[in-house]
Amino acid sequence: MGEARTESEKVLKLINENTKAQKIISAENWNVVFQFELDGEPEPFYIEIKDGTSNLKSGTHPDPTLIIAGEGGSIARASRGQGDFTHSISREEVEVKKGKIIELIRYGRAIAAALRGKK
Repeated sequence: MGEARTESEKVLKLINENTKAQKIISAENWNVVFQFELDGEPEPFYIEIKDGTSNLKSGTHPDPTLIIAGEGGSIARASRGQGDFTHSISREEVEVKKGKIIELIRYGRAIAAALRGKK
């Protein structure tokens, strides 16, 4: 298992347990699939947010909302709260190949809320 997947699993657990993060991913019936195709990861994985719950799954989703490609280490850092996805994109470490960046920013807000609640 790669670093990005490991860190994503950790933060998803926090998101699923944090009230503020839950409000972010539950608002407006937000259902989204983030497909990650990352260097340094042994296989692709995706995060599915549906009905206020987030889950990580191995493989390729047939119809993801977003496709994110690039450096796995950058996604791992964002998942730990060491920067965010907008920094990763502006540094050209990752790119959104399909979908709207605003969806990734919203996920980043949920990460930030979950990590703040952890302290």
